[in-house]
Amino acid sequence: MVEPVWNLYSVLKNNFIDINSNLQSLMKRFFLFSLLFMTTIITAQTNLIKNAGFEYEFVNWRGEENGALSTYDKKSGKNGALINQYTGAEWRAFDQVVTIPRNTFAIECSAWMKTDGVEIQKEDYKAAAVIIEFTTDAEKKISSELIGNAKGTTSWINYKKAIKVPADAKKIRIMLALAQTNGTVFFDDIKITTLSEEEFLKRNP
Repeated sequence: MVEPVWNLYSVLKNNFIDINSNLQSLMKRFFLFSLLFMTTIITAQTNLIKNAGFEYEFVNWRGEENGALSTYDKKSGKNGALINQYTGAEWRAFDQVVTIPRNTFAIECSAWMKTDGVEIQKEDYKAAAVIIEFTTDAEKKISSELIGNAKGTTSWINYKKAIKVPADAKKIRIMLALAQTNGTVFFDDIKITTLSEEEFLKRNP
């Protein structure tokens, strides 16, 4: 009688071990899938631009000498940034360089911009503008894209564009510029986020 009982115990024990092992394996796979899923969502929503609203003055931005903080006229928060010039029509800009995350299919860039008395020149590119450049690791230009430009006097406008990332691009340089014209331009809440192929195609059917 002892032997059958022992055999039954062994069978039940082995089955329990198999079930427990399979359950642990299933739980591990579920955890890894959930982690990957959440990481994908967080990455997609993360703004690649640092200090995007100039809340920390010009930390992470270059070209501070070309403009100033705007504490009274801004889209949100306590600061915006402005560039103005009355004569000379020179190129003046703030810029920031960010690294493109691996396997990024496309990006979406958006920026709030307002203008006051920006002179109208013969050439279209001579305006207040938001421009991005895709570059190599060494910051050699591959291509550029105009996100938006404005002349004259405008209220706060959100300029936005989705762009496929060139094959060899490793970095993005964003420029907030008063491009070879006179007047005043304000910038705030700059944003670059990554897009999957599906998200990009929805924005560019």
